[in-house]
Amino acid sequence: MPPRAARLDPRDAYRSRTPPLPHRSRRAMHPRSGRERLFPPGPRTACLLPLAGTAAAIEEAARRVLADMKLLLLIVGCPTTALAFAGGLLMEESELAMPGYATDTDIQTTPWAESSDVGGCSLPGGFPYKPYALALGDMPALGKLVFKNNYCGLVLEVDCPQGKPVKAVVASVKDHYSYATGTDLVWDAWDAAELGDGGDGNPQGEYTNCKVTLTDEHLLTTVDPVCAQRPDSISGASNYYRSVGMFNNPVPVVSATLAGIAGKFSGDSAYFDFGPTGQPVLKMDADFTVTYADGSTITKKLGDCGSSSSVHIFGLGHNVGFDFNVVE
Repeated sequence: MPPRAARLDPRDAYRSRTPPLPHRSRRAMHPRSGRERLFPPGPRTACLLPLAGTAAAIEEAARRVLADMKLLLLIVGCPTTALAFAGGLLMEESELAMPGYATDTDIQTTPWAESSDVGGCSLPGGFPYKPYALALGDMPALGKLVFKNNYCGLVLEVDCPQGKPVKAVVASVKDHYSYATGTDLVWDAWDAAELGDGGDGNPQGEYTNCKVTLTDEHLLTTVDPVCAQRPDSISGASNYYRSVGMFNNPVPVVSATLAGIAGKFSGDSAYFDFGPTGQPVLKMDADFTVTYADGSTITKKLGDCGSSSSVHIFGLGHNVGFDFNVVE
């Protein structure tokens, strides 16, 4: 298996897009370990577009294009290829998985890097997270667990027969829209699963016979729900525009409103973008209400939602954060 494309260092991921402000970390890039030289990390999808609604517009256009392609393939007699398109996220949204849902034992699992990055789910810093993380792909074999924004921050169990089960938080998306990948474990999660370091007869660091289960465990070491504004949105937040998410519920989130205004998923995360509204109604006393796949709802005041500019980074042997507002 040829080497994988070089991935971004977690502190470089944000700089791979055009940010609203030239934020940079004070910290130097951490040196690559021997394992990362063996398995070079590749880029993660980090849809951090500076204009509210742009990401949603691009995604909707893509949905329509691929829907038309599927219809054309069916018309010209290519049902197999059409079904391959139907297996992807840009087609009709499949039913969301609920805790306890499990795949068959045919899911690809690979190592990711020494740490997660700031893109993808961009989980907020400053909270007591469970230790392990992964990036989730969208291969059709995942069934209801193909990556969706709804799964950011949920805890999956990955069980490969060559090692032992490990539970890890969905922190990013793996090769979005490739429809060919399963799960990517941060190295400490890979080690916890005892899947080897390339010297156990599997030098590619890839297994294709793993099972993935959505657990009923919480993201944090506490059980109370927490809400937070998207870290890279803090500098541009106002009473006209907000990006907010609710976390630490093991059930997938479905929708959210702020001051009665419906939000749209922000990039590849579980945050919701609100605005621009044309009126300054997104104030700190506004109600932020989230609805989950089981029909339950949670409401908090916007003022009770965290406003840290730090993204939680998994791995590196300890809990750390990347702060968008730290500038050299």
